[in-house]
Amino acid sequence: MSVFKELMLKDYVTLLGTMFGTAAIILAILGVLEGNPTNNIALASLMWVGAMTCDLLDGAVARKLNQVNQIGKEIDSLSDAVCFVVTPGVLILCASLIGEYDEFLLPQELVMIGVFVLIFGGITRLAWFNVANKGEGYTGLVTPVSAAFFTISYLAHHFFNVLATYLPAYYETLQPLSFLFTNTLAMLCYLILFGILNLATFLRYPAKAQKRQGIWKKLIIIMAIPITFTVVVGNALPGNIFGIFVLHFFTLIFVFCIIGYVIYGFLNYLMLKRRGELEK
Repeated sequence: MSVFKELMLKDYVTLLGTMFGTAAIILAILGVLEGNPTNNIALASLMWVGAMTCDLLDGAVARKLNQVNQIGKEIDSLSDAVCFVVTPGVLILCASLIGEYDEFLLPQELVMIGVFVLIFGGITRLAWFNVANKGEGYTGLVTPVSAAFFTISYLAHHFFNVLATYLPAYYETLQPLSFLFTNTLAMLCYLILFGILNLATFLRYPAKAQKRQGIWKKLIIIMAIPITFTVVVGNALPGNIFGIFVLHFFTLIFVFCIIGYVIYGFLNYLMLKRRGELEK
């Protein structure tokens, strides 16, 4: 029997998302090879947003058309591995190798160690979720959230660098804060941290948080429209600095929202532990 007869519409949407994730990896690598890579990395981030869009749509299509199949579950998991584990790791590594992040206490190449940890944690997390998920909330940080942190934080960093030329006062004001996201040591620490958080038993999210994941994905997709406009044609539009400023502000806010989401999972764990409701 042909495998194509087993595929449903939702599976093609998932595979389209995989192609977006693959395109992001290719663009990031081309950015390193071409020597003038800044826009390539930014476009790679936008390809990842396309993957996130497909991840949201395939679930909606499956529910709308009541489509369920075993091969679809496997495709979805493998697609997540590409789009939400490998892609963000490659994107950050390539950005580091081209000098997007300042060297601080360690050379750019050592960021690769963090990429290994992120991929190890992410792949293991996906397997763990497939085996242990009961549909009643979840333990640990889901891979789309950790991937969003790296992709959106890169875009915030990208816009901040653009603003350095046009709004030097704004750049200098936020420089102490930007240090948390603009050097190799910080990115290595984040890669290792989020790789661990993917498997963390001290992060607990209730079922209502699981259902609200779609809201986060929709916000990322909505943001992608003006970000695409700015990255693709922004350099050709004089006076577009206001749009870049707004996008930097919102991407920065989004990054801190993800950090808040991690903190929420830890606080919920502490509450469950205090009540004695944690599973043995």
